[in-house]
Amino acid sequence: MILRFQSAVALLTCSCLINVGSATSANVGIVITTGDVQVDGLQVPRTSVIFSGSHISSGSRSSSIQFSDGTSAVIRPGAAVTVYRERSVLQHGVAMQRGVDKHPVLADDLRISGATPNATALVGVKDETHFEVAAQEGESDVWTPSGVLVARIEPGNTLSFAIQQSPGTPEKGEEVTLCGDLGENYLITDESSNVTYQLQGTGLEPFLTNKVKVTGTTVGVPASASAPQLLAVSKIKRQKSCEKVGGIWWSKGAITLLVFVAAGGTLIGIGAAGGFGVTPQAPVTPTTP
Repeated sequence: MILRFQSAVALLTCSCLINVGSATSANVGIVITTGDVQVDGLQVPRTSVIFSGSHISSGSRSSSIQFSDGTSAVIRPGAAVTVYRERSVLQHGVAMQRGVDKHPVLADDLRISGATPNATALVGVKDETHFEVAAQEGESDVWTPSGVLVARIEPGNTLSFAIQQSPGTPEKGEEVTLCGDLGENYLITDESSNVTYQLQGTGLEPFLTNKVKVTGTTVGVPASASAPQLLAVSKIKRQKSCEKVGGIWWSKGAITLLVFVAAGGTLIGIGAAGGFGVTPQAPVTPTTP
């Protein structure tokens, strides 16, 4: 009887240790605020541990998030974000992510990451079809779920994205419309999105050194972030100037959408001007109480 009791205690102790270990591994950082903040719908103290999958809603003041990966974020009043160990998902409002090259932010299913080390990006989500990205420090990239680069944003610049439902569906790849100067090796950098493509197709040579508008379908995924995206050309024509509008097809569930890239900045203008109110502190290593 005593032996059975000891075995049961040992099993219970082992189970508790496993549960504690799992909780610790799910710990992704802490949230800090000078006002009010909710985690998973519950009001929490001004400093609270957060876990993978925690939904954070900032109250009347900005809140700072210190991630265990050494990065940090600030979410403006009224913003809502779901945090994970390897990424954050911004539902609405404005957030500033430091170290977005290590900790990407998802907005309307598109991924914002850093193209340079220690990049800082401002991301603002208005609704399911409109969001903005501003590169505050370093370059920021915007990617589709399938890994196609939509836009590269240089420091100090802001781009707005409008996702519109479209009746058509591309047969393969993702359809892109771009405009820029066609250079050697048929390389072209779109003036709107700042993304470089390498054109494939016949009859392209007469357009070299000209400003052109191109429509085509993406081919595969670039071998690296610095490699150009291959584009199979379906239409090409000379242009006197480029309009600040581009587009790319991609699928979101059963719906095919068209993403437009245009100059903007009204949604996150306050944040870009320094209106966050909370400065991320030095990274800390959170511990589970």
